[in-house]
Amino acid sequence: MGPFAREKRPPSRALGLLLVLLLSQVETVFSLNVDIGVMYAAGNKEAYGEGVRNLLRDVSESPGFPDVTFFLVELESSCTEKDALDNAAAWFKQKGICNILVVNNDRKVVSQDHSLEGEATHCYYHDLTRNNSELLTMVVQRPKLAHSLPPNSGIWVTSYPKPDDLSLMIVHTVEKYKWTSAFVLYDRFADAYRSLEKFLNWAADRDWLLRVKEIPLIGEGPDKVDKPALTTLLRQVKTSRETHVILLSNSAIINDVLDRAVYLLMVNYQYHWIITSLNAPLGDLGFDNFRDTGVRVTFFHPNTELGGNTRIFERLVLDGALSLVHSAMEATRAVDRGEMTEGEAQCRLRDYITEIEFDGYTGNVHYKDVSVSTKVRNNLVMDLMENTGSHLVKVGKWSQVDGANLTSQFNSSFFTNPVLGGKRLRIISKERDPWVRLKPHADTEGLKGVERYEGFLVDMLNVMATRLNFTFAIDVRDNITIGSQNEADGSWDGMIGLLARREYDLALDAVATRSFRLKAVDFTEPIEMAGYYLIMKRPSRAAPGLLQFLNPFSYTVWAVMLCANLGVAILLGINNCLNPYEWGGLAKRGEVEEEEGKSLNFWNSLWTVWGAYVAAGPEFLPRSFAGRVLASLWFFVCLVAISSYTANLAAFLTKTNLDQQISSLKDLANSDYRFGALERNTIVKFLMNSTDEPYKTLGRRLKRWGGEVLMDSRDKLLKKAEDDRFVFIADNENQFRVKEELCNLIVVGERFFRSPTALMFPRGSPYVTEFNRQILLFREEGFMDILRDRYLNVPGECSTKFVAQDDGQLQIESFIGLFYLLLVGVALFLIVGLVEIFFFRAKGEKGENDGEKKDDAPGPKIDINGQVNATYL
Repeated sequence: MGPFAREKRPPSRALGLLLVLLLSQVETVFSLNVDIGVMYAAGNKEAYGEGVRNLLRDVSESPGFPDVTFFLVELESSCTEKDALDNAAAWFKQKGICNILVVNNDRKVVSQDHSLEGEATHCYYHDLTRNNSELLTMVVQRPKLAHSLPPNSGIWVTSYPKPDDLSLMIVHTVEKYKWTSAFVLYDRFADAYRSLEKFLNWAADRDWLLRVKEIPLIGEGPDKVDKPALTTLLRQVKTSRETHVILLSNSAIINDVLDRAVYLLMVNYQYHWIITSLNAPLGDLGFDNFRDTGVRVTFFHPNTELGGNTRIFERLVLDGALSLVHSAMEATRAVDRGEMTEGEAQCRLRDYITEIEFDGYTGNVHYKDVSVSTKVRNNLVMDLMENTGSHLVKVGKWSQVDGANLTSQFNSSFFTNPVLGGKRLRIISKERDPWVRLKPHADTEGLKGVERYEGFLVDMLNVMATRLNFTFAIDVRDNITIGSQNEADGSWDGMIGLLARREYDLALDAVATRSFRLKAVDFTEPIEMAGYYLIMKRPSRAAPGLLQFLNPFSYTVWAVMLCANLGVAILLGINNCLNPYEWGGLAKRGEVEEEEGKSLNFWNSLWTVWGAYVAAGPEFLPRSFAGRVLASLWFFVCLVAISSYTANLAAFLTKTNLDQQISSLKDLANSDYRFGALERNTIVKFLMNSTDEPYKTLGRRLKRWGGEVLMDSRDKLLKKAEDDRFVFIADNENQFRVKEELCNLIVVGERFFRSPTALMFPRGSPYVTEFNRQILLFREEGFMDILRDRYLNVPGECSTKFVAQDDGQLQIESFIGLFYLLLVGVALFLIVGLVEIFFFRAKGEKGENDGEKKDDAPGPKIDINGQVNATYL
């Protein structure tokens, strides 16, 4: 416990204009100490403690403020314990603290008892026999049906809005909008849930038709939604044709509900949502999902002039702290008037709690008597906010006294597209990856309509529907073609024919724009560039490379191998110099010739180590135990490395190579490969009529081969491409099949003969302009790039599989255990070498002592040829 220091600090975000208004009420300057105890429920101190501390600090340090020093004592406790607040109050009283601020934003269920279901854990005085008459307890927690407190409980002040007030706020707002029916979606943790029964009674008194459904949650937590069940629930709302929805929930669940509603096309100009959430800033709600949809969404928020990015609960906590500050100011004036002493003022703030009134973070703050001991917020005021594009604007105000008052009207026509708004489009399409494809689990999950499909165009259409406020029904057919014209009567078949007969409003397919198709349909702005590719059998042999013999190992492995080779040679050279049992040590004592002593110097050691690495056999072997330990482990490392290299080299010499000799039409014309294409494709006519090379040569061959290579089925051509000497000149659709399904084929070269693809509408359709505008906006916003990366620029299953098969190069991770073993060998080498050195020295000292007792007769000497020369005296 301690006062706030008076050093200069940056102003906190908690004050601003409020502090100026507060200070303007000061009439006298005077010294007073005020102790405030703050009890935080579990986890609340981290969320709200800093704001309370900054508020009281800034008030204390502000020039012109009465000389009041606030002492702050903070305590954390769990309100799940029945007597938590009783014990906290007793603890504060022992420290002489009479003013308590309780902060409890715990939304967990107390127990499985259905009578308590939906109740937040509550801090409350349960032992009513205790004498707390001197206490002022300012409580900021979710409302609970109040029970009366005896006078000995002190003053109990609740600053959180009552459930009845929240329900009344919704009732008054619905009345102002002149609704007569609505769908009410709630979760049992919502603040207004505690007075839901009274809300329904008020609605019944007004003859409203309300259908009430609980939002399905997972488990006992307040923030996890059962999304499949939520989807089913929203479908019921949509099927009921009710366009007024009241959502009583918290921000996390609200976002989940609105995300599902957007997906089900329930966020458009036809719907009006009223949403209550007192536990999150408005900035937490995803307004981008509502942009340009025409949907009308009403929110409630206190005092939006201070901004909407502060949690409402945090504002209530700050107003609770400000209430204690204003009570302290009143007590200061009372002391100045001689009504009490400074010592009495500390515990007399409770006498002034109903006399204070100020403009706080949640509007005008004033308290009224419910009983002698219980005080509640008297004049709750909430701003009514409505969406304008991706922003919120204030359109009115609600108060306990005056009810709801709308000051401006929502102009839905501003957001509703004048051409497509409210329209239901009939769309024809076909499954064609990646544009429109069936979801993997569409059947098992029982999905219906457009929910069964995904793809580039499906995602684009869903966003367009949200922005342009239209709905649609999609008909996906398996075997339908783009369409061709009957030369006899000029009619069209396929999708073009359906559009020409006005049976559908749009063909959802990326169709290449061709001049002859403009006779029957209109195209939108280009969506993506299409073209032709060369498809052939995936080769199985690789062309040799200059450094291909290095491919079995990565460069890191080669570098580490060379460093290990050098390191072992250095260690053997050092061992030769220092170890008395190695060749060098033996030569120094004359036990071997000097030339033999150089057998394992650094250069000879380097040659010996390298000889073992290339399996040439070592020229010299160590004599010492330490050298033999190191050499043995090095020989084992070389054995593993040589075996791995030999095995992997054979695989790399036969590895599949992706660099083909044919990568363009020019290469194809200069080769002896046969090739073909779909007979109806535009490129066939181009090649046959071209007078430029290499197209002229290719066209001449197509004419000569005729029906052998020009076919009417992609499947036949793909099967023929499995032949080693045949190339399929394929359109855009086939490359995705090769990537995903036909792993024995490969797309080679770059795309050629490019042309834009677009959506098709009936001739003269009024919707083309609106779609064009959105496509251009998608490009500017980068949405088309997102779709391209999501569906087009993906490697495909075959590409991933092929790369995985070819990428057999051994990395350093494959040898990490081997090198750890080598390090263990180095450690053993050092230990054994030290043992040998100490042993030799100990033996040498003993030999000198024994030599004094023996004749100094020379022993036998070993020459370099291994002969023994003995000389006796």
